Amino acid sequence: MTRLIVILLVGSLAWMVWWAVGQGAYEQGLNAWIKDRRTEGWAADVGTLETRGFPNRFDTTLTDLRLADPETGVAWAVPMLQILSLAYKPHQVILVVAENHRFSTPVETLDIRHEDARASLFLKPEAALGLDRAVLILSDLGVTAESGWDMSLASGRFAAESVAAADNTYRIGAEVTDLALPRPTRRLLDPAGVLPKSVGTLHLDATLAFDRPWDRHAIEEARPQPTAIDLSDLSARWGDVTFRAAGKVAVGPDGYPEGEVAIRAVEWRKILDMAVASGVLPESARAPLENGLSLMSGPKDTLDVTLGFDGGFVRLGVIPIGPAPQLVIR
Repeated sequence: MTRLIVILLVGSLAWMVWWAVGQGAYEQGLNAWIKDRRTEGWAADVGTLETRGFPNRFDTTLTDLRLADPETGVAWAVPMLQILSLAYKPHQVILVVAENHRFSTPVETLDIRHEDARASLFLKPEAALGLDRAVLILSDLGVTAESGWDMSLASGRFAAESVAAADNTYRIGAEVTDLALPRPTRRLLDPAGVLPKSVGTLHLDATLAFDRPWDRHAIEEARPQPTAIDLSDLSARWGDVTFRAAGKVAVGPDGYPEGEVAIRAVEWRKILDMAVASGVLPESARAPLENGLSLMSGPKDTLDVTLGFDGGFVRLGVIPIGPAPQLVIR
């Protein structure tokens, strides 16, 4: 009995020492990371950094965190960020973000608010901390831009998982409900106001390949750029307008896609109205395109077509209909 008590006491003491050492290393690593960012020219400040959670957790709380990358012009300021993990699995973390924070780019500054924002990150146990899988859940999100527009969504769920059979490749999924678009965008897309104020659902299922892995260097140095997209499903429902796209494209070093995407649209004439109103499609192309699509249209204005991406343009068959989007992550 005495031996058992001694073993328990020694084991408890060893665990206490191990946790204290781990806590110190955890905080030291975060402080060193912030210091390294300053050395590289970032604006990087934190009010307080404290780790609790003995005996089984490392629960770190950072207050008044401000990060700004001068090369990209991207900045983030948040009053509170929590990094929660089990003491014996520090590479698997939960991130909890304060209800209000600010995100800035060279184009716009956004004030973000939400009822809940929680991310689960499963990182690879390696020095680079590569992404294995992640889940982000949002509820009652609202975004207000410094230029005056705002948007909101009722709920959003986003997930990413590395594909073991391919390097630097990730399966991406998203589900968004009740997306209220910025008022200027809504007026542009639906000038007559015949559609509901909110997009009912958005769904994404795709596999993306990148030129480098998503790991700590993606934040510290440069963001990975897409090289290929396998789109299993991109779909939306906005009132009686529904849209679905699927296809595969390669993405060149200039960010322009090359490949084909199949489109299925219900109430496609309304989508055509949106394309013209938003400037994606020139007014001069509307009449001939509408006449051609009418020949391919099924019941209830249902349309099945294939879009081709080539040479920086989008084509419907052999007909160019506009410039292709440039897929570059800053």
